Amino acid sequence: MTTIGQQRVLITGASGFAGRHLAAYAEQQGALVYALSRQGLNISTGIAIQVDLTQAEPIAQAVQTCQPDYVFHLAAQTPANTPLQDDRAWLLTNPLITLNMLEAVRQHRPQARIVVVSSSSVYGHVAERDLPILEHAPLQPATMYGVSKASQELVAIRYANEYGLDVMRARPFNQLGPGEPRAMLTSTLAAQVADIAAGRAVPIVRMRHRATRRDFTDVRDAVRAYWQIAQHGLRGDVYNICSGVATPIGEIAAQLIAIAGISADIEETGMAPGASDILVQAGSQAKLAQAVGWKRQYDLRTSLAELLSSFRP
Repeated sequence: MTTIGQQRVLITGASGFAGRHLAAYAEQQGALVYALSRQGLNISTGIAIQVDLTQAEPIAQAVQTCQPDYVFHLAAQTPANTPLQDDRAWLLTNPLITLNMLEAVRQHRPQARIVVVSSSSVYGHVAERDLPILEHAPLQPATMYGVSKASQELVAIRYANEYGLDVMRARPFNQLGPGEPRAMLTSTLAAQVADIAAGRAVPIVRMRHRATRRDFTDVRDAVRAYWQIAQHGLRGDVYNICSGVATPIGEIAAQLIAIAGISADIEETGMAPGASDILVQAGSQAKLAQAVGWKRQYDLRTSLAELLSSFRP
């Protein structure tokens, strides 16, 4: 199979957390990057295109102009970038922009390989006895964000099955690392620890629930997985991107405190968990490793240390 090097790569959501890392990684691999985002983006050697993906015609024009060999669809509204979005809006954004993108590719570049980036939120509540989560687990999202990502996946499956587009899906679990926006889970903790270390805050790190456990992967490992899926994944298939370990959020805070070399208390601020709170989640990376040879390069402590450094002056 042809590799991505020296090929044209289109990335939607290129101004986002993972999108920026993917654009940089693609450039390092020698690809010509077309970075699409609503805000626009400064990249060193690629081409930035400002486009509203909720509008079909602009994305169609972008695909027709770029003629990409590979498309990475990362653009999405998430709880971090749109925390107050109502239920109806979720269904009017993520599935719609996926439809617009896939239709544009179908019309103007049907031979492109496409990676649609979903989310582990599509799994919803999974009993601890059924962990780690395999890709064939039922989709039972507990939030409207999860519903929107599951709907996005269904759109992708339809375009693979009905039109024969070379579409693959990636399901990343929690991502962290340098450049993580402050609204994300681990960054809210790292920002507090950085403020305490700098003397800007009292020595208390606050979180909703100390015992909540999540599966964390460095964003740089995640974008490398997207890249490998694009090269070696099977049309219509889906791959978890995860560590396979459910780490307590309290342990994340404790590690950040230790890395900073400070003393601080951890305080829970939330009431009892709500119906949509996922208390524990861990995925299986076995399918991804077998299919494309992916494995993590960054351990959790390294990722946390670099995340914390990004919040220091």
